Amino acid sequence: FAKVLNLGHTLRAFWESKTQSRSCEPRLSEDLLTSVVFENEYWHGWSKEVIQSIEQPREEGAPPKGTAILLARNTSYSGSVYYAASTLKDQDCASCIKLFEGINEEEGVSKSKGQIQKELADFLLTCPKGIVVVENLELYGPDFLSPFHNVMSEQGGLTYDGKTIPGWHAKYLLTMNVDMAADLQSSEAAVKAAVKEKLPNAAFRRRIDYIGLGRI
Repeated sequence: FAKVLNLGHTLRAFWESKTQSRSCEPRLSEDLLTSVVFENEYWHGWSKEVIQSIEQPREEGAPPKGTAILLARNTSYSGSVYYAASTLKDQDCASCIKLFEGINEEEGVSKSKGQIQKELADFLLTCPKGIVVVENLELYGPDFLSPFHNVMSEQGGLTYDGKTIPGWHAKYLLTMNVDMAADLQSSEAAVKAAVKEKLPNAAFRRRIDYIGLGRI
């Protein structure tokens, strides 16, 4: 009887954790964005405007879409946007912030499109309002990008294992390395041009809502 009772407690704890994860929504705040953009007044102001824009209700009838932010970084910078997001002071729901990587570390080879799709589907099922982080975007090819293209689209999502999984409740933080130039420090247009050169996939770029200059 004791074993049955313990099993019951274990199952209840499991389902409670699942339920909490599904309602969990980590904060994408001005403090977080400011901490990872280039450190000057121009990009701090950009961070504030982006957060204000995100918090505005969507126009009536507009299709739902998950917010996608790309930060172009100087190749000499080190550090992790994922680490900054998950360790931000007073960050709730850090378990619903996930870093996606294109390399299978155990095998040392690129992950297949199917592997990425499964990881993304599992995460969005558990944390539909989570934050998806992809760093060093320029390193990955079309197969890796394809599932992210789908979930970042308007009314986007995935079909996996017979389930339709929406992606528009989540937020997407992406980074990529670009060559640094002085004009990037005070021009959003210049950063977008640098990103266009490094990320020629126009369809994928159109899924990105905001492009800024990263610090780390």
